[in-house]
Amino acid sequence: MATKVRDRRDPNTLSNYDAFRTVHTSVDVELDFERKILSGTVTLKLESIKGPDVEELVLDSSYLDVVGIEVDGAPAEWQLSSRTEPYGSALHIQLPSTYRPGAHLEVKDTPDVKTTFDFRIKSPLPVVASGILRTPRRLDDADGALRLYEFKQDIPIPTYLFAIASGDIVGARIGPRSLVYTGPDELSATKWELERDTEKFLQIAENLVYPYAWHEYNVLVLPPSFPYGGMENPVVTFATPTIISGDRENVDVIAHEISHSWSGNLVTNASWEHFWLNEGWTTYLERRIAAELHGEAHRHFSAIIGWSALTASINSFGEDNEFTKLVVNLDGRDPDDAFSSIPYEKGHTFLFHLEKRLGKDKWDAFIIYYFKKYRGETLDSYEFKSALIHFFAPDAVATKSLAELDWDYWYHKPGFPPKPDFDTSLVDACYELAERWKTLMNDNDKDNFSPSKSDIAKWTANQLVVFLERLSESDKPLRKEHVELMGDEYELAQSKNVEIVSRYFVLGLLARDEAVYQPTADLLGKVGRMKFVRPLYRHLKEADRDLAIATFEEHRDFYHPICRGLVEKDIFGG
Repeated sequence: MATKVRDRRDPNTLSNYDAFRTVHTSVDVELDFERKILSGTVTLKLESIKGPDVEELVLDSSYLDVVGIEVDGAPAEWQLSSRTEPYGSALHIQLPSTYRPGAHLEVKDTPDVKTTFDFRIKSPLPVVASGILRTPRRLDDADGALRLYEFKQDIPIPTYLFAIASGDIVGARIGPRSLVYTGPDELSATKWELERDTEKFLQIAENLVYPYAWHEYNVLVLPPSFPYGGMENPVVTFATPTIISGDRENVDVIAHEISHSWSGNLVTNASWEHFWLNEGWTTYLERRIAAELHGEAHRHFSAIIGWSALTASINSFGEDNEFTKLVVNLDGRDPDDAFSSIPYEKGHTFLFHLEKRLGKDKWDAFIIYYFKKYRGETLDSYEFKSALIHFFAPDAVATKSLAELDWDYWYHKPGFPPKPDFDTSLVDACYELAERWKTLMNDNDKDNFSPSKSDIAKWTANQLVVFLERLSESDKPLRKEHVELMGDEYELAQSKNVEIVSRYFVLGLLARDEAVYQPTADLLGKVGRMKFVRPLYRHLKEADRDLAIATFEEHRDFYHPICRGLVEKDIFGG
């Protein structure tokens, strides 16, 4: 069956994905914890896009031990090419002239390909996956330890959303359609952290877009080496344990991952060059949820924190760097090298600008249109532009406004976008206190300010974050005696909230306060989330390069490979 030929839009794959459409993927694997091996088969059902004359199927693979390949039930000739960094090894399969597509194969590693899945996972320990679980059953194996866990995902998803986790995990209900999974010792605190807001987030997002499509929304809180805040796998978000801070101040990560249920999971960027279509939209929806739940000022408050993260990322790359553009060129490059807050925050800023430019009511109507039009599809930035112009074509005022928009500026100019006029009502007190701390640098004024715990008694954790970031962004860092005074008065080093502790340590590193060097190194051995790990290593390297290198070498195996590779570049260059 031939389908419409589609342009090859993803430069970061070795596969000839433009020649075939993947209709369905079946995964049948067994987890061997002692040998640290996952073994089994993957069966792809394919449809030809370019007709019957295609003689070869090329798939992506990475560190696979391929035992054999069958096409239509018969052994096929295949060759695994030598590794091409950073993309892996191309797997070439020769197709017989009479083949009926369907093979035991690996997958195409591009977000531009979506497929339905079914999972058959054999494991001695509980399993969660990005599908709906059927009843697990015990297998008749040698020692009776294995169970079979079967999952089904009827909504087509790209392979980066294919996820399996197995281990000593238990679950508890946190909402009418939600469970949380984590280790037995962590379950009670994790349940408390998430049970108040998860269903509220879902309902607000549904009102903004349309009903949730994935039936269940569950969360797996992973060990501390997990490198991201969350990973938006359908049905089960994988989340960092740093959101379990005992104050419910970091659950906006769950609002973000829930927003991915529409942006990214249903409507997906065609390649990582257009990553902002996933993350910019998701950040925008996350902040709309915050506005509905807490008020518009909280939305702006979150965006101000985001602008600080954007500033740090752009300054780290350099304002003229390719990776500071909204739409980047990744041809021949590793997409992981481009990963930063830029597609999140620059993407959000662009969408926020469009909302203000077109008017919120009109923009909200477009949100529903957009997510319906591309539901189950992939798109690039230029299709987004076309959809926007098409939707507003009957509206002369909006059409004129969009015609005046400098798309090339927004898409292709490196560096900072225009800064929005944020409502600063929730950050003014943070800025004011930061300015008072700066007066301590002036010996003539220091007696006018005497810090005390009452300064921050009524603050949220996120207000502390803004306060600390304001000081860390100052042209002149605090002296080490001021950092120590702040730590003593505000008890910052004792906080269980890593968002606070990590930023306090940055202030200490900037002040060359040796008292925070080893605590920073200790934290880097306990937390693997890149949001904290990378800036802490960068600052520790500047303060004490030997300690930074020793800390990294001690804990390199603790970090996720993506985190490890990026930190290695941060420390050693390359």
